[in-house]
This record gives sequence, structure tokens and C-alpha cells, in this order.
Amino acid sequence: MGDIQARRMILDFLRQHTLAVIATCGRDGRPEAAAIDFSVRDDLEIVFDTFEHTRKFVNLSEQSRVALVIGWDNNITVQYEGDATKVSADDLERYQDAHVKSVPAEREFVEKGAVVFRVEPRWIRYSDYSKTPPDVIELRF
Repeated sequence: MGDIQARRMILDFLRQHTLAVIATCGRDGRPEAAAIDFSVRDDLEIVFDTFEHTRKFVNLSEQSRVALVIGWDNNITVQYEGDATKVSADDLERYQDAHVKSVPAEREFVEKGAVVFRVEPRWIRYSDYSKTPPDVIELRF
């Protein structure tokens, strides 16, 4: 399977989901995992929001690296590693609009001041264990 076809398949899979588990790491090295609502952009960039009082926000202020797991139904999953950064003021409205359009329940959080983050992918693994042998696709960025 070619890189463009693999990216399209992963993008299609991610767009079928809005819930992920994100893992961050605190200054002391302790891991933290949380369920988040997310959206995905055409370039496989993940978008999510969180409030400043959350542990993940504090962790992201110190360490931008994150890991996410998306989809676990039907033995198909995506593991995703990347770097999370706050969306810049110049891009904020565009990101918020697209995020809320993809995940309408997020409008309430965005309107209450949740900070919008973008995650640039570094490594993605799509695994379909419903097949024998399983389909496994890895992308490195």
C-alpha cells in the first residue's frame, strides 16, 4: 500500500471517531492519561481543547510530547505520537470553527475558554486485528 493510500485510510478511520485517550507526562515523570474529544485535519493533525486547570494542560506546558489511542472497537486501533502545541492566535478562529463543526459538543467548552491544541504527528500505527494476519501500517513523519 502506498503512502498516500495509507494516509487516506488512516484519515478515514480517524474521522469515524471523536474520542481518544491522550497520555502526557508531568515534570516529575509521572504519566497522566485522559479521555478527550478530538477532531482531525486533512494532514492528520489532531485538534483538541482543554482547560488551564487540568493536569494535561499543566503537563503540556512543560512537555509537548503526547501519545494517543483512538478506536478500540472491532479490534481496530490507531496509536498516535506527536507534539502538542497551543493553536496560535492567528489560527485560533479557523481551528475552533473546524473543531466545533467536527465535534459539536465541544462548542460549550470552546465558548467557556478552553485552550485549543494541535498535535503534529510524528508516528502513527494503524492496526486491524480483526484480520488474520492483521493489517498493520506505520507512518513516520
